[in-house]
Amino acid sequence: MTKILTAGMIGLIALLSVQAFSEEEAQEPTRLQMDARFYDDFSKTPAILRDDFLKKRLNTVVLGRGRITAITRVPGFKKNFRIDMTEEETERLNIRIIYRIHVDSRQTISMLKEQERLEFTGQLIGYTPLNSKRNSYILDILMEKGAMLIE
Repeated sequence: MTKILTAGMIGLIALLSVQAFSEEEAQEPTRLQMDARFYDDFSKTPAILRDDFLKKRLNTVVLGRGRITAITRVPGFKKNFRIDMTEEETERLNIRIIYRIHVDSRQTISMLKEQERLEFTGQLIGYTPLNSKRNSYILDILMEKGAMLIE
């Protein structure tokens, strides 16, 4: 009887350990690479579910790149500057992505120029669909760090 009870307890502990391990693996990664694979998955998502696709990724740290289209001062927001960028690689998937990178550092802004490529890391804080087809979005990101890309 004791052997059966001990074997049952060991089996239960093993089952709980496997379940806890699989839950850890199922969690989203802490960093999200916004690359061709990400946008390919996004384009394959039905339009009606794309908002939910982005909503699940809110407040995660993202890594991305794009071409700077505008740098503006935005008073009244908690960050003083905004860098508008476009993601050119998504155009082949018939998707338009505009990054709005919010920055507080005047030094960072002084080093950037329009039409240059920028690679950045930051927190995805919001998204705005630009049309009812859900193939065009603005992604708001609080910049942590960035680097200009040499072409």
